[in-house]
Amino acid sequence: MSNNKGVYDYVVVLKNYHKKNILKTGWLFALLSIILLLFNLYYNPKDWLQYIYFFTVLFLNISNLFDQKRNKPFRFAVITIVAGISILSNSIIPNMIGWLFILAGFFEKKMIQNKEIGFSQKEIMINGFLKKRIKWEELNQVIIKDDILTIDFKNNKLIQSETDDQDDDDYEVGDDEFNTFCRNRIGLIE
Repeated sequence: MSNNKGVYDYVVVLKNYHKKNILKTGWLFALLSIILLLFNLYYNPKDWLQYIYFFTVLFLNISNLFDQKRNKPFRFAVITIVAGISILSNSIIPNMIGWLFILAGFFEKKMIQNKEIGFSQKEIMINGFLKKRIKWEELNQVIIKDDILTIDFKNNKLIQSETDDQDDDDYEVGDDEFNTFCRNRIGLIE
């Protein structure tokens, strides 16, 4: 994560509790894509492009199954996008369903990522679906204790979330060092 002047001094990664549900939804979309493409083949048996789409989606689903068994990361974005294009290309299935599959593919990556919060001398940047900038002047306190990040605003708003430093050692934050940095930033402003 970087800001306009370079890299943030600290980046805290928060746990994403929705990953399991997103993966379940991905498997549901994957199964549904096979059913819909079989439906396409039934009604368009002479359209060779539908066969290419079907076997591509089938191959990608099988590849995801093997990756899951080997505990490798896998994604459903390509499957849903290919299925969506197939539905849009020549199908009796409503185009809205094709667009739904394509949108699901584009949003999957953003939804499965852990939320990151960057802390710099100037501001705090919360990366998520929409980026949010927070000025140090708006805060009473920022602290990490027992793997819980707490951001206390002067307007009585409070953000608390569990940190996730298991994904990448580059993101690991020493609590004491981070807390001292935040106290100094808030102390310099007062």
